[in-house]
Amino acid sequence: MRASRRVLGVVWLGLCACPTPAASDEAATASESGGSSSTSSTGGSTSTTSTSGQSPEPVTTTGAAPDGGGCGHDTPEALMGCVETRRWSEDVALIAHSRPPGSPHWQMVQDRCAAALEQAGFTVQRQAYASGVNVVGTLPGTTSPDEVVLLAAHYDHIGGCPGADDNASGVAGALEVARVLGQAALPRTVVVACWDEEELGLRGSRAFAQGLTGPMPVVAFNFDMIGVASEADDSQVFPGPLAERFPELQAELVANRGRANFIAVVADGPAEAFARELEGLAESLGRLTGVMALTAAEKLDEDDFGVLTLSDHRSFWERDIPALHVFDTGVFRYPGYHCTSGLDTPDRLDAVFAADVMKATAAAMASAAGL
Repeated sequence: MRASRRVLGVVWLGLCACPTPAASDEAATASESGGSSSTSSTGGSTSTTSTSGQSPEPVTTTGAAPDGGGCGHDTPEALMGCVETRRWSEDVALIAHSRPPGSPHWQMVQDRCAAALEQAGFTVQRQAYASGVNVVGTLPGTTSPDEVVLLAAHYDHIGGCPGADDNASGVAGALEVARVLGQAALPRTVVVACWDEEELGLRGSRAFAQGLTGPMPVVAFNFDMIGVASEADDSQVFPGPLAERFPELQAELVANRGRANFIAVVADGPAEAFARELEGLAESLGRLTGVMALTAAEKLDEDDFGVLTLSDHRSFWERDIPALHVFDTGVFRYPGYHCTSGLDTPDRLDAVFAADVMKATAAAMASAAGL
């Protein structure tokens, strides 16, 4: 997720409706090179990955979530049972290393995106633009191929930071959702993409969105940080201005004792119905979900709502394409954001939480695609 120093600084200076996390992260001194190792195979090549360090409070580490329920392909709800958390965890471990654009690991992750999408049945294009490369997979619809439902996540990150939550979690989630949707016969076309250079000003998603011609996507889903959750009371920050704008959501968070265990969804007006669909599906799994729907004036308002526009969904809002951002709230619950307090490593993520995000999104996308 692209940081705005001005906005985030103001938030941390006290405009909070919930207390800041009770436990600090100062004890986290993990080194990316230390700890345990695992080996993953991608597209015929083998890559060794490592994770290390202690999981600081209030972030919970749960390990790989057991996958329950049967896998079916006839309804959106049935598709939720097809999500395999193990695959997500393995991809996060593979991706979560320093990968600034142009680096060897950045290239490896780009290749992983292409290989996984091809394996899921998508036709893959590497879209080169002025300064980077997007990976775009397309699964044609069975009856309405000109109507597109899109999901994407950015695969770049800042140098020197593993970026497990930001955004290995989102890339791994998008690839797993693609695998699930590839098993269904969907009337509308599904596009799943890995954007480049989000951290450098949303360059990859902007290049794609600005280059669109003809019919625009029906809706664009964005994954950027979907792996952090906590059951600790008062582990969630909710900025005061947002609490004033969304009082019902604020009341729900207070009733939830300020725990950072809910899915956050930001949508513009035309995408709100898709966000509400996702909310209902997530809550059918027992996962609290909060939707923040912005008006046409608010969604590009840098002063009051800029903190909700710091990821690739904004590129679609700029083209008046309905878009929604599905995430864990990032800096507002996670001190490891951009490695500001300890490294952002896989052992600090919650696979059970991420599984619920993927399940609800896969079902919501299948519904949007006409299943």
